[in-house]
Amino acid sequence: MRPFLLTAALLAAACSRAPEGDGDARLAAAAEGAAADGPFDFSTPEAALALDGDAVARRLGSFESVVAVEWTVALSGEEAPRVRAVERHRVRQSATGEFDVSAEVDPGLGPGSQTGRDVIFARGMTYGRARGAPWRERPTDRGRDAHRYRDESFRIPLSVARLFGGALAVAPAGDATVLGRPARRFLLSLARDAAAPAPAPRPAGAPEPDEDTRRRLRFLDGRVPASASGELLLDAATGAPLRVKLSGAFAVKDDPRARATVELLAQVRALGGEVAAVAPPPGALPDERKAAGVAGALDAAGLRKREEAKPARGEPADEPEE
Repeated sequence: MRPFLLTAALLAAACSRAPEGDGDARLAAAAEGAAADGPFDFSTPEAALALDGDAVARRLGSFESVVAVEWTVALSGEEAPRVRAVERHRVRQSATGEFDVSAEVDPGLGPGSQTGRDVIFARGMTYGRARGAPWRERPTDRGRDAHRYRDESFRIPLSVARLFGGALAVAPAGDATVLGRPARRFLLSLARDAAAPAPAPRPAGAPEPDEDTRRRLRFLDGRVPASASGELLLDAATGAPLRVKLSGAFAVKDDPRARATVELLAQVRALGGEVAAVAPPPGALPDERKAAGVAGALDAAGLRKREEAKPARGEPADEPEE
């Protein structure tokens, strides 16, 4: 049972890869219109969750936002195991297009299991580091993966909402004020008689998944939204998301003992001149294709020139995505 719990809890680190559900088509269509920078259609407020950092910066100017997500997965019964996973994200986005992203994930596996990454995109260069590692330049990225990492963090509310699919209801609930800006408030709840999200179709010819992946898919495909509550606050002038709070729970179709709960809070905490400028990290190291020890061994063996004469192979980020 514990491997199932651990795998389900690790959805916290991978919720941005949640399968498409029955509510995605409506959300995608609404989001396409929202991303066009025209007047926001408040009749589909959930479309604001699909806006990326650039689209929100065009609407609000420079901003800084934080996201915290907590997953708890447990089995019912006496002395049943329980796993808690937590992730925290921060996005600092400049109106000029530069940004700084940090992410920390604690999968609940004890000391030493925490992971994290920091990414900066400034002056046309990507800089990155893993938790505890030095900053390095990533010149071959050209901002592609940097933008992907940023949006994986910034759009976590969208990822969690997608897990509910059409079972997440959104209703207007009056006006509010966030950071001194007028906002429109919407309540989030579980839709009455909502059907369970449909499993994502498997690509034709896809290889058989490994056991860990099968556990995760069993949860994703068998998830049944059991509860949902929260609120969504959108900027009244532009429709940009200013605050999202969502609490929910999922049952699992083939295992009535299993239950997963999620607590999400995402909010913009600074705007305009209160947001510090984004700059390259001081002391960033150059990008290294080979470890220094490998290069030294090649030199000693007289193979360095032969190796350098071969066509350069780019990083995985340079290769086309399947």
